[in-house]
This record gives sequence, structure tokens and C-alpha cells, in this order.
Amino acid sequence: MGFVIEGGGMVKVGFIGTGGIAQYHLSKLVNIKDVKLVAMCDVNEERAKKAGEDYKCPYYTDYKEMFKKEKMDACYICLPPFAHEEQETIACEKGINIFVEKPIALSMEKAKEVIEAIKKNKIVSAAGYQDRYLDIIDRLKQLLKGKKVGIVLGYWMGGFPMVYWWREKKLSGGQAVEQTTHIFDMMRNLFGEVEEVYAQGTSGIMNVKVEKCDIEDASAVTLKFKSGLVATIFSADFLDYPGKAGLDIFCEGFSIEYQERKSIKIIEPGRHEFIAVANDPGMVENEIFIEAVKTGDASKIRSPYEDAAKSLEVTLAANESMKTGKPVKVPYFNIKEAFCKDILDK
Repeated sequence: MGFVIEGGGMVKVGFIGTGGIAQYHLSKLVNIKDVKLVAMCDVNEERAKKAGEDYKCPYYTDYKEMFKKEKMDACYICLPPFAHEEQETIACEKGINIFVEKPIALSMEKAKEVIEAIKKNKIVSAAGYQDRYLDIIDRLKQLLKGKKVGIVLGYWMGGFPMVYWWREKKLSGGQAVEQTTHIFDMMRNLFGEVEEVYAQGTSGIMNVKVEKCDIEDASAVTLKFKSGLVATIFSADFLDYPGKAGLDIFCEGFSIEYQERKSIKIIEPGRHEFIAVANDPGMVENEIFIEAVKTGDASKIRSPYEDAAKSLEVTLAANESMKTGKPVKVPYFNIKEAFCKDILDK
């Protein structure tokens, strides 16, 4: 898988994109043993230069130039949705393992190209769904094991990110794809695969206040899981007061409230139990990725690129349903069977 580090030595890491989410990962990586930051790239030269100075390594504004000049074991690709071009496929072709921030693409065609490159070159991959590494999610899975779930409600109700690309669906994918994706992914993580999506959206608030805004103020997306479970995820981006993010899970005999990245509350007749997050999921996520790069064993990565593509497909189906007003089937992974068989045979 990629270039396994001989003798478990230093992992040379580069970054494409040095904005907010990249800084989040960098703050973790500097505290992980055997990580060496070797290159920073950003189309904003001032930002790229500052990252290079901060982490004492070369900086670039052209990722292709960086790939030509620098040797890396792993590359973090932390880009706005619209900016994904050939970064992932070039890295894979060079045997460089990849960590890709969500959303990983704006189309399944692009995601499939990357999946094929990962498989062909036997690359270790991870996607930035850090919520999967929360200690309370492990506890939540234990609580749900063997229990009958009746219905689930999900939420990402908040404010409007004031970055230029977020407001245009062609650049961000919209709220379901870019932001509420964490809730869609957690639904899949807990309850399995989705077979059909039906969604409706509404607008009339933010597109009056914000120039060039064409994304929904709010949406409701109903998911039918292969297990038969039905769930609905609510999104809103117009709030100027504290909102809500997480899940309400209604089971036979009890319910669970998951406050995203904060806590779970177990509610039973006559008893409530509150459990707060006690670990740093970002640190765990990065430690596991680096260890996988060192050893070639990716079994502990909870969100490899290929799995993240399934969450992307559900959110893209939600967009399609909002557009057409009709239910949309989720045909996971229409990658040619012959290609997949060829890779597996190798």
C-alpha cells in the first residue's frame, strides 16, 4: 500500500490547502511522533508562505510542481469542494498515501476516478469524518447492539458560513453535501446503507441577504435504509442564534440524544444518563492514519476514501431529489465489476 515506511521511520507529509481545516490537522500532526512536514501548497501565496514558514518547509502555489519536486509518504488534501482536480490521482500514481477532507468531491464520477487510482496503486486512504473516532460513538454502538430502532432524526441547524464559495451550489454542493454530510455519514456509520432518498428544500431568506446565494435555507431529507429503518435529516443555514447538530434515536424502551462532538444522553423511563466526550477524535484520526502509512495496515481507519464516497453519494442523491421533487435510488458504486475484479485478483 503506497510506500510503506521501512523500519517504521519518519513519515514525510505534505499539504495541499493550508486553510482552517488544514491547520486543525497540522495542530495534531506536530504532536505525533515520527511525522515530518515537508511541503505546503495553497493557491493563496501569502497563506502558503506563512504555512511554510510556520512549519519550516518549502511552500508552493502549484500542487503539480510540489509533486514533482518533493518526496512524500502522505499528502493531506484540504480543499474547498470545487477545487478537487488531479491532486488525489497524481498522489496515488506516485505511491503517496492520501488523507482527503470532506466532502471528497462534487460528483461520483470524480470520486470513482480516485477510488480506481487508490485500488490500482494500493494506496492507504482516509477521509475527514473525525466524528467516527469519538469515544461516545463506540459507546453508542454498544447501546444500539441488538436493539430495535424505530426512527431516527438528524440535525445540522446553524448559521451561514461567510466564505464566497459556500453560497453557490456549483462550488460547495450545498449544505447537505458540504456541512450536514457529517450527519449523513454518522447515520450510515450507525445504521448501515441507504437505498432511497426523498428530499425537499426551501429558500427565501439567505438568498435575499447574501449575494449570489443559490443554496437552500433549509431542507428535510428522508432516508430509507436497506434494513427497513426510516430516518429524516434536517438542515438549516439561516440561524443567527444557537442551533442544533446531532441525532435523536428512538428505540424500543429508550431513546438516545447525540449532541454532535459533545455528548450522548440515554433516556429511559425514570432514568437519564449523560456521557460526555472524553477523547480528542482529531488526534485519534490522525494517529491512526499515520500509523497506517507507516505499516501499510489500514484496518483501523474508520473512514477510508471508498466509504466516504458512499456518504457523498447519499448527499448527492438528496440534492437530486430536491431538484426533481422525486425519490432517488442510491446505487452504490457503479464502478465496472470487471475493473474491481481485476484489482482484487492482483
